[in-house]
Amino acid sequence: MSYVAPLTIDEAPQDSQPLLKAIEKKFGQSLNLFSTLAHQPDVLGGVTQINDGIHQDLKDSYRELAYYKASHINKCDYCSHYHRQAALKAGLSEDQLNSMDAGSDLFDEEEQAILEYADQLTRTAKVDAELVDRLKQFLDDRQLVTLAATVSLANFTNRVNHGLDIELP
Repeated sequence: MSYVAPLTIDEAPQDSQPLLKAIEKKFGQSLNLFSTLAHQPDVLGGVTQINDGIHQDLKDSYRELAYYKASHINKCDYCSHYHRQAALKAGLSEDQLNSMDAGSDLFDEEEQAILEYADQLTRTAKVDAELVDRLKQFLDDRQLVTLAATVSLANFTNRVNHGLDIELP
């Protein structure tokens, strides 16, 4: 059982209500992560703003691969559940998502670099300059910022989910 109960739109603070309505419209349902963050409207607003921002610049498959990899490392079943679905929709295969190994021939060189970046940033909070050089062969600076924000948001939501024991609906 979650440590903090998710709020319905009507139960949420007034500042959280429009955000929860937009989330429900966007995803077709209420998601417990956001409904729990609704207790603190500024945090909910910040997370939704970052979430919207990471959907701007990267290919969907890169974003979902990075998010899923971080969630996989952190053993966040909640985020893994939703981002696995999103990764499949973005064109990644079941075999790829079952592997998550940057050395696997299931991933092209760019996908391998994305996986390595998500792995390094999640495990050590640092990334190798050589890896960044490889990423800059196919990502511009704006996309690299978005990649860093994607992995960081995944780690943030993973820890919120674990810290509050948020359950899948």
